[in-house]
Amino acid sequence: MAGQRKTLGSLVQAPDPAPPAPHTRPDRPARADSPAKHAEPVAAEKPSAEAMTMRSWYMPKASADRLAALVDDLHFATRLPKHLIMGALVNVIDRHRDEVEAEARSAAGQ
Repeated sequence: MAGQRKTLGSLVQAPDPAPPAPHTRPDRPARADSPAKHAEPVAAEKPSAEAMTMRSWYMPKASADRLAALVDDLHFATRLPKHLIMGALVNVIDRHRDEVEAEARSAAGQ
């Protein structure tokens, strides 16, 4: 078709080109625990407004900055909503309550 002039009508009637094949590497098979490259993201169920609340605590700026950075890092690593990250943090803190208490007492000089 080199040298032929295309008309708008021929372009409209032309079938869509096939999408490119996904990039695969025969020397590296896909791992079962690896998410698919083109998979749709899993949307977390949106909690009801009654199930959510906002709280604030007075705390050292450095600690608040570290908490915000940790939540952001986990959010961007997992692409999960931040409310799920905060819930997970509370669960981990609860499982390690004795360590948290000891750290707080040490910081207080007790």
